[in-house]
Amino acid sequence: MSARFGLAGIPVAAVLLAFPACSSKAPVVYDSPPVLANRDEITAAMSAVGAGLEARVVLQVRVDDEGYVREARVQKSSGLEELDLAAVWIGEQMRFQPAVHDGKPVAALVEVPVTFDVVSQVIRPPKLRNAQVVQAIIARDYPDLRGTARYRVQIGAEGWVKELRTEKGSDEQVLQTARKIVLDFLEFWPGYREGREITAWARLTIEFAGDHTRIYMEEYDT
Repeated sequence: MSARFGLAGIPVAAVLLAFPACSSKAPVVYDSPPVLANRDEITAAMSAVGAGLEARVVLQVRVDDEGYVREARVQKSSGLEELDLAAVWIGEQMRFQPAVHDGKPVAALVEVPVTFDVVSQVIRPPKLRNAQVVQAIIARDYPDLRGTARYRVQIGAEGWVKELRTEKGSDEQVLQTARKIVLDFLEFWPGYREGREITAWARLTIEFAGDHTRIYMEEYDT
């Protein structure tokens, strides 16, 4: 294993801050914190990421009331941009059992440490740069569209889409709209290996659901 996930067997982390979904009000108090639900997937993802020295990144991960990650950002940097970006990508792959207050799921902001062990190099798959912005565009322009489109997408070393292959589509309207979104609006960070950007494949999913639209990428095993 080239890296380890610093959860130490506890629910998410020692420090947990909760807040109402899509609200600027004061944080709410919850009865139970979010719990990582896809530990095996995250462990597998971490095994593909490494660094030339030991380092630790602390993330702030925004989890909605359905357990999906809405945002992951660096709270405490490792000092290396490559590692910070790799840690953010790991955070974006996380899925949770949501925090609970008064018997109901609530949103939360969780602090998650990611610790990298000594290995030879950083390896990072392509990742989304502007998913939050594009999700807002979809909610505004396609509020009633529902369905899922999944693609195998090749991202070039410059961050552009070089090839797009359909893997799943609810219907033709969903596929056509999703393709337009991918080609016209989405921006990407390219894959990274051995100190340079590379061309690489990833799996991209768009779930149309109005204000709850989700766009996410997963590593594609070739």
